[in-house]
Amino acid sequence: MRKHTFTPARKADTAKADKKVTRKGRETDEALRAAARKIFARDGYLNAKISDIAAEAGKSVASFYNYYDTKADLLAALAGEFHQEATEMAVLPYRRGLSREEALREAVAGFWRTYSKRRGELIGIFQASMLEEEFLDRWLDIRAEALNRIADEIRRAQADGYCPGIDPVLTASALSAMLEHFCYIWQGQGGERIETAFDDERAVDTLATVWVKSIYWRP
Repeated sequence: MRKHTFTPARKADTAKADKKVTRKGRETDEALRAAARKIFARDGYLNAKISDIAAEAGKSVASFYNYYDTKADLLAALAGEFHQEATEMAVLPYRRGLSREEALREAVAGFWRTYSKRRGELIGIFQASMLEEEFLDRWLDIRAEALNRIADEIRRAQADGYCPGIDPVLTASALSAMLEHFCYIWQGQGGERIETAFDDERAVDTLATVWVKSIYWRP
């Protein structure tokens, strides 16, 4: 079984991190990230060029390499941003004291909105995870935190008598994969080639219903 661990920071990585600390450094970094989102959405990750990202950001290619080693490195930073935002959107409904079903629907809706806003990098994540081993390891490390959170929610449901006998981790993986790929199909590729009524509300209702019925059932 593959073990996924973060690689210890190299001196070059530390130097790049130091550049992002200053106000000018943060502005340059954000300009590169914003440009990458646009280029990934327009051209796809595989066709995106570092020179195009730098030009869109109004920076030189040399400036790009002051912050990132490769476009996969930049994509990993964007993936981390997405994960942080999606996690905040997922946790907030539970903190508001909603019922499990209501909180779950709000969490799914938050993921859908976050995916829509970050469609460019998420298309890139999907493509890069299939082709680049190094990026796949980093993405699976990022996903692991979300899967553990979902698995913990399934265990809490099982403690209350719901969904007995199912494997929490495998179920968390299946539900997460459904959510991610559904978003990719409908937001990244424009939907299925089967005619059906579709809008954001129907999408969220469908995802939330499948998720709720997968967990909150009793024999």
